[in-house]
Amino acid sequence: MRAVRVVRHGRPTEVIEVQDIPVPDVEPGGVRVAVSAAAVNFGDIARCRGGIASVMAQPPFTLGMDVCGVVDAAGAGAEEWIGRRVVAMCALSFGGMADAALAPVSSVFDAPSELDDIEAAAFLLPFHTTYLALHLRAKLQPGETLLVVGGASSLGTAAIQLGAAAGAHVIAVAGGREKGELCRKLGAELAIDHLSDDIFEQVMAHTDERGADVVCDLVGGPGTETIWTCVAYEGRYLPVGFNDDPESGFTGRPLRKVSMGNFSVVGVLLAYMPASLGMRQFGVVPTPPERGEEVHAALGKLVAEGAIRPFIGRRISLGQVAAALEDHEQRRTRGRTVVDLSLPA
Repeated sequence: MRAVRVVRHGRPTEVIEVQDIPVPDVEPGGVRVAVSAAAVNFGDIARCRGGIASVMAQPPFTLGMDVCGVVDAAGAGAEEWIGRRVVAMCALSFGGMADAALAPVSSVFDAPSELDDIEAAAFLLPFHTTYLALHLRAKLQPGETLLVVGGASSLGTAAIQLGAAAGAHVIAVAGGREKGELCRKLGAELAIDHLSDDIFEQVMAHTDERGADVVCDLVGGPGTETIWTCVAYEGRYLPVGFNDDPESGFTGRPLRKVSMGNFSVVGVLLAYMPASLGMRQFGVVPTPPERGEEVHAALGKLVAEGAIRPFIGRRISLGQVAAALEDHEQRRTRGRTVVDLSLPA
């Protein structure tokens, strides 16, 4: 089968190859998906370069965290999924950019019928993550102000829509006029251009100097402390993504400033699985699997109502993944880039 492989660490255009590899065997408690579409993730850049990402591997490996397709094989305990059109997060967060991919049943969900395969592949990770963040962790309420940092990214476009659907006043931070227009189109009342605007001044002017009740930060990095100044009294700050942090959020920030700001830092992790003692000792507390079904049902209702829909920035072939990742690295993309397996490699 065809697969997008990282053969050594380095620049994406120099280390990615489309190769022919064996079809993987399904394992107990898991399924194999005949992949029709797979999403590109910003973390794939660090995985190519050998940098720090949420999940890393040593080459050679197949890229691809989340997919859409039809289950064509299932291990013991997962037989009910055979023949169903699904969206899934791949086993160990790798292997999706291929004709077939493996996934544990805790990370497999029925694909929304209202979405085609490209949209469905773009749906799972951004909308599940931001729903968990905004609704289950930060408890966003109607009438509150939500600040989305990185508003034109895949997760940012999801967070804006979910915030607007919840009745929040949404402010988005993005770079450039085109990205700002997209944020407003998706439901943001205000789009702040971080390339030219003062974020603090813009947020304070728009909120009558109150600040944002909830901040969904998908960028992190050196601008984090500036974003903290935009949080309202007793507000909630969500460190969801770390696209501007070469250490992927593993660097320190001064906790004194959190105390001085009188706000809460609320963590969120998209990983539906039981928490083992070893994971707890390492500091990882995943989300219980049953919560995933609840989130997916709530999101499915919003899709059916027309309140949310993935924004597809690009549809590419397997052979275009390397160039697309370099565009992501240079901030030349909007929304989700999706690999269409029906296209020639």
